[in-house]
Amino acid sequence: MTNAFPVDLVVLWVDGNDLEFVRVRNKWAERLGLPIPPEARFVQSDELRYVLRGAELFLPWVTRIVLVTNGQCPAWLNICHPRLKILTHNEFMPSSCLPTFNAYAIEAGLVRWHDLSEHFLLANDDTFVFRPIPRSYFFPQKDLAVNYVTTFANKDYSSSLYGRRLLAAQMLLSQTFKDAHFPLEPHHNIHAYVKSGCLEAWRLFRPLLTATCASRFRAETDISRYVFAGVSAALGKAVWRYTRKSRWFGSDSLVWELWQDYARGIKKYRPRLVCLNDSEQCTKADREKLARYLQSMFPEKCSFEV
Repeated sequence: MTNAFPVDLVVLWVDGNDLEFVRVRNKWAERLGLPIPPEARFVQSDELRYVLRGAELFLPWVTRIVLVTNGQCPAWLNICHPRLKILTHNEFMPSSCLPTFNAYAIEAGLVRWHDLSEHFLLANDDTFVFRPIPRSYFFPQKDLAVNYVTTFANKDYSSSLYGRRLLAAQMLLSQTFKDAHFPLEPHHNIHAYVKSGCLEAWRLFRPLLTATCASRFRAETDISRYVFAGVSAALGKAVWRYTRKSRWFGSDSLVWELWQDYARGIKKYRPRLVCLNDSEQCTKADREKLARYLQSMFPEKCSFEV
C-alpha cells in the first residue's frame, strides 16, 4: 500500500456579500421568472479563512487546495501560494451555462476538469476540520475512496429539495445497478471521491448531468453529487462507511445550524469534521457569533493568508 498519490482538497466558495454579485444573481432570477434565492445560500462570514486554517493544521497530506469561484477572490488570500489553485467556473463549465448560482451545477461540471486529481476531497465553505485526520480516513487504499454516510430512519426526504434530489439519485442508481446497495444519506460534510468513478457517472447519466450543468439555479431536475459516490461504490472504487451521531470518545462528522449550540456540541463530541450550516432561520447575530467562535478555535494565520 502506498500513500504517494496526490489528493486535491476542492472548496466551493462565493462572496455573496458582493453587491455586484447580488445584482447579477437577482437579474438572472428575474429573467428566468424565479424567486430570489435565500441569502443564506450565498452570504459569507469569512468562513473560508478557517476552512483553510483547519486544513493546513489537520490535513497536512493534502497536495493542493483548489478554490472554486466565479472569479471572486478574498483580499486576504495568498494567491501566489504554490499549493493553491484558484479555479474559476469558466475553466470547466460551458460558457452557455454561465453565470451559474447553483452548487449542483458546479459540482456536476467540476469533476470533468482535466487537472483534477484522481483522489480528491470536496468541501463547501461551511465545512471545517477540527482534529487531525490521516489520509487513510478518506482513502484506506489507493483504489478505494470512502464516502461517509449516515441514515435517518423516519426522515421525510420528500419535504425538501435536497431530500428529493437524494431520493431521485438513489432511484437512478438502483435502477442502473440492481444488485448494489445505496444508503441514504451522504453526510453534509467533506466527502472523498475518485475522479474515474465520477467520469463513469457522466458516461452513464450524461443527459441528466448536462441538464444539471445548464441549471443556473437549483431545480427539481438537478442530479445530486450522490450519484458520483454511488457509481464509485457500485464499481468497487468506494465503500460506504457509516457515521454516528455520538460516541463515548468522539464523533467522525457532525452538522449544526448556526442558531444551535454548536460550541457545546463540538466540545462534547470532539468531531473530526464539522459543518456549521447557515440557513433561512439564522440571523446576523448568529453569523457574528460564528465569526467569533471560529477565530477562537483557529486563532493562528495559515500560509494561505497574506
